[in-house]
Amino acid sequence: MKKVFIVILLLASHEGGAQTVVRTVQEALQLARQQNPDLKIARQNRITQEQQRAATRAGLMPTARAFTNLDYNYALPTQLIPAEFLGGQPGEFRSLQFGVPFNLTAGVEVSMPLLSRPNRLDVGLTNQNLRIIDDQNLVLQDEVSTQVARVYHATLLTRSAIDIARRNVANADTVATIARYRLEKGQIEPLEYNRLQSIRLTAEDVLRQNELSYVRNQNQMKILLGLTVRDSLVLEQNLVGSSAQNGFSALNGSVERPQITVRRSQLTLFQQQLNRENALRWPTLSIYARYSAQAQRKQFDFLDFSEKWFPIGVAGLQLNIPLYTGGLRTANLNRARLRIEQAQAELAYEQTRAEADNQDILNAYNQAVRSLVFNRQNFELNEQNTQIALVKYRAGIFAYDQYLNVFNESLNAQNRYLNNLSNVFINQTILQIRNGQ
Repeated sequence: MKKVFIVILLLASHEGGAQTVVRTVQEALQLARQQNPDLKIARQNRITQEQQRAATRAGLMPTARAFTNLDYNYALPTQLIPAEFLGGQPGEFRSLQFGVPFNLTAGVEVSMPLLSRPNRLDVGLTNQNLRIIDDQNLVLQDEVSTQVARVYHATLLTRSAIDIARRNVANADTVATIARYRLEKGQIEPLEYNRLQSIRLTAEDVLRQNELSYVRNQNQMKILLGLTVRDSLVLEQNLVGSSAQNGFSALNGSVERPQITVRRSQLTLFQQQLNRENALRWPTLSIYARYSAQAQRKQFDFLDFSEKWFPIGVAGLQLNIPLYTGGLRTANLNRARLRIEQAQAELAYEQTRAEADNQDILNAYNQAVRSLVFNRQNFELNEQNTQIALVKYRAGIFAYDQYLNVFNESLNAQNRYLNNLSNVFINQTILQIRNGQ
């Protein structure tokens, strides 16, 4: 029986999925950088694109090839020559046929560029493209980290809201029980009892909505962390019990946003492309050597090695000087210059947008920290007021409308406090990410 019980536990754990425990938002960020599906795909794409570097460098290396040609001359060239050269009569002509029907050529060829500026610049363009891919991956990592920060604290927010909503439901149940007792005694009108029942149903509905939001946020968090929906995710941090840092007065200017880095890398790429287009005006020089052997046969008998093969060998230099390309080079140069101007404008716009966004996040964080003290005090006071109002309503000192006013004030204070607390931690985490912490 013990073995059967162990097997059942193993099967249950397998069906339920693995459990992941996250203690802080920093752990969540680290886990997302390692396991987020989008980041994994981006890293795999980077490895694939790395092969382009070797392909570009191959243009500067020697190349060798073996070749063979088999020709069948089904119509050999014929020429008339004076017959007197062949012992004939003057004025007569004889026809001579040149060549043989079958020709087989086999050989090897080696070539290597000696001077080729475009090929050398292609290596730099490939390296710059890889650098852009790295920068784009950093942009994706920044976006994923920001999303993790928001969803992580949204999950904690809804979980805290569930705890508060359960207390509200318990209070509403208590009030409804008192009201039902008083209704049976004839001490209140059915209208008051129905209104109290409506409060209880509303509190129950809010609880269910918060539970649904919590499940959605948790599932979204699992996806960001590279987990499956069936996996168990436990966030140990308590939003209400956590303390926020109040140490951000400005962003670290030495940490450049990855979005700006990408624009700067693209500008460098376009400048290198302009240099390459200019380099196409330069001549190219290469060295080559070729050796081949040719067999000429009247019949298809190339396996007869007693017949002769005729060797052919050549070595030399090849110089290519571009003269006219039909306007293609001019069009490419103009397009490269326009791309540089566009990249400069995009870089300036991204710098302005990043500065405004950073300032907005910083202002939102500082304002949320300042408001948090008042919202926490207001929340605690309204929690106490709700308990006092409940006691007074039970004792018959408070009327229904008085208790309802206190209850509604408490709901508003709860929402303001939780939303403000969540904003503090979200903006704090985003600032830490942008400061490179």
